[in-house]
Amino acid sequence: YQSKLSSLGSISGALSSLQVAAKALASASAVNNSASVSDGSVLTATAGSQAQAGKYSVTVNKLAQPQKLLAAGVASTSSAIGSGSDTTLTFTFGTITGAPDGAGSYPSPTTFAANAAKTPVAVIITSSNNTLAGIRDAINAAGAGVTAGIINDGGTSPYRLTITSNDTGLASSLKISSSGESAIGDLLAYDPAGTQKLGQTQAARNADISIDGVAITSASNTVTSAIQGVTLNLVNETAVNTPVSVTVQRDTSGITASLSGLVKAYNAANSSISSATAKGAVMQGASAVLGLQRQVSTILGSAQQTGGAYTTLSSLGISFQKNGTLTFDTAKASSALNADFTGVAALTAAIGKAIDSAATNILGSSGPISSQKDGINRSIKDIGSRRTNLQHRLELVQQRYQKQFGALDSLLSSMNQTSTFLTSQLDSITNMLKK
Repeated sequence: YQSKLSSLGSISGALSSLQVAAKALASASAVNNSASVSDGSVLTATAGSQAQAGKYSVTVNKLAQPQKLLAAGVASTSSAIGSGSDTTLTFTFGTITGAPDGAGSYPSPTTFAANAAKTPVAVIITSSNNTLAGIRDAINAAGAGVTAGIINDGGTSPYRLTITSNDTGLASSLKISSSGESAIGDLLAYDPAGTQKLGQTQAARNADISIDGVAITSASNTVTSAIQGVTLNLVNETAVNTPVSVTVQRDTSGITASLSGLVKAYNAANSSISSATAKGAVMQGASAVLGLQRQVSTILGSAQQTGGAYTTLSSLGISFQKNGTLTFDTAKASSALNADFTGVAALTAAIGKAIDSAATNILGSSGPISSQKDGINRSIKDIGSRRTNLQHRLELVQQRYQKQFGALDSLLSSMNQTSTFLTSQLDSITNMLKK
């Protein structure tokens, strides 16, 4: 029975390893593709699982950039601005229609359309922070989607507040409304379609690129939807007449390695079961264990209708040998992956999940292996009980024999004394007769 438990433990371990391999196969459909570029100083590229193999010509005409605004200078960063009345600065993002003049202002007619995807943020300025440094810190602490700073231009009123949008793109242009202290409004109010107290030093701009001659704009320098499954990170503008080549290669090694791991794990489990149930082995012909072997092999050999051209593992180069083991033709698998990666990924995912589910049922607390272990352990416990009972009976027999031996020993001692007495008497009689 202990040998049977050991064999079942080995089988459980082998099936657990098979389950791990099945899970790896089920998740291997998230293929790791690769993307390379001819000039990494212009852009970089990464490829996701949905990327298709190919080569693309990318030209970066303009990078996306954020809007930057600059306030008039003040004499000190710590002097109060205004009388200290509570003031609300409201930051609204949107799109400006119109072209700035040479001084960075927007002449009429110019319109500002608010960006509905971004909620305006209000920043409160009080008498406790109505200095240039205090306004800067309040803006930065409010999470208004902008970054404020102070620069010194070296003039008579050198300290100037800068406000930069945290996001690039036309729709991240700013409108700053002020209500309360007029001195603060005179310094920071900014309406592209109206009063512009701040000067624009850099206009918001979308990235302008072309891919294989197709013009594309992006609010961000991280372009995610232009090429399926590929993310382009724009770094610099392309030199004239020098487009960058982006090459996407499909990496199918994850699925191939997972298929190989499944074959190896199944063969190990098959060997463990075969050894335990072979002629002369402790579990010779055990139908329940052999049933587990058939259950898994049936899944491996069955067809999975996943909508692709490949429906069985044999179509991927995995086949059974006469001795029940699996072989794997990696060239056939690679050919199938190159022909229909999506279909093969769906098939391997289905097979992996099916084996994983079957292994969970087999190895679970109510599964057949646990049931057999429980039965064997009950038998071992029963043998232990019988051994205990037998030992108890042996102890009783021993006690009876010891008691009988003690009585016999006492009897023999008494008889020895009687013998000694009789011998002495006979010797006396003999001596008297001689006299």
